[in-house]
Amino acid sequence: MEEHDAGVPYMVLSRAKEIAAELTPLWADLHRHPELSFKEYRTSERLKKEVEGLGLEVIDLGMETGFLARLRGGQPGRKAAIRTDLDAIAILESPKHEVRSGTDGVMHACGHDFHMTAALGAARLLKEGADQLQGDVYFVFQPAEEIMSGARVMLDSGLLEALPPDLDALFGLHALPHYPAGTVLSGSGYASAGKTDFRIRYKGTAGHGGSPHEYQDVIPASAAFIQAVQTLVSRENDPQKALVAAVLTARSEGEDYFVSDALEMTGAIRAFDEQVQEEAEQRIAELAENIATAYGCQVEAELSRGVPAQKNDPDLLPAARRACRTLFSEDRILTGLPPFLGAEDFALFGRRLPSHFYWLGTGFPGRENALLHQPEFQINPQALPLAIALLTQSVLEVLEGEEDHAEK
Repeated sequence: MEEHDAGVPYMVLSRAKEIAAELTPLWADLHRHPELSFKEYRTSERLKKEVEGLGLEVIDLGMETGFLARLRGGQPGRKAAIRTDLDAIAILESPKHEVRSGTDGVMHACGHDFHMTAALGAARLLKEGADQLQGDVYFVFQPAEEIMSGARVMLDSGLLEALPPDLDALFGLHALPHYPAGTVLSGSGYASAGKTDFRIRYKGTAGHGGSPHEYQDVIPASAAFIQAVQTLVSRENDPQKALVAAVLTARSEGEDYFVSDALEMTGAIRAFDEQVQEEAEQRIAELAENIATAYGCQVEAELSRGVPAQKNDPDLLPAARRACRTLFSEDRILTGLPPFLGAEDFALFGRRLPSHFYWLGTGFPGRENALLHQPEFQINPQALPLAIALLTQSVLEVLEGEEDHAEK
């Protein structure tokens, strides 16, 4: 890998390796103390303490968790920002892990502890060269990404007003266990999928299992809906346009001899293309109603658009590519779509700000890696220096690089 000096008196990657080693205890502490969405109280306070210790200005947005920080450069210039997420998810971590959650049923199974550590590492690295820094850098510490709400709350709390109106770039990244450490996905198009949640509740009448002709059974209707959703994906959608639509939970209360009067299902629609997402939303609603009519029961159908797809800003692609080429060999820089339709509320920032989102390989080579949101999920520590360096170098390419919009 080539190490590159973009106007600061140190080599970014070599210093990032040192900082990663220094921050490993912090990473472990964040992992041992995961907190759910909008409950990241300890996490926020710990991060504020670290940021203030570096001499950055903390900007209070009036939120219980999450905040904005500012690093002032020594020279006037452009302005860039780094965003990280804070929350964990309700999963019981594998007991096999040496460093594991100290809170039963809550785990950093999506790598947000890694993201936070990388952002702090970038803050430290940029602060060391602040006197020569041509412009200011902002750090967005966002709560509640897992429930697709934190970005919206930050926007409602005045994030855009607190950021400079002429912000040149916002960068974010996410751990990706599908690829080994030393790999980065930096595409020119979609970086994450749009997501719509749905809830379908079929209502019939309850009855004894021995007399199915005397009640309206909601189970066949629900089974028909589940199958219809799969047919929507396999037979109605253009196979060249990615779409995931699936029922994820199905719940009904009752004894094993007794048929309940209701069954509720929840699920999600995911797509990169907004038109595909809208058409799938319409068809899900139609299918729910038509199946209710066919099976003689009632239905409640709720669809809620969570987040749009994140589409990387083409004007930032040259800077992102230079940053990647500085740190990764060419064969380790991927430019296509992500390997799965993950959603990110970073996209809500991306609708309003010039932005670029990376997927960073965090897998262990030569072994099967647990995926995101699995109890066995782990991150290869060798990915941390690269995450720190990538965020740092991306900012430097914007602040101190060329103003270029030609390379696409």
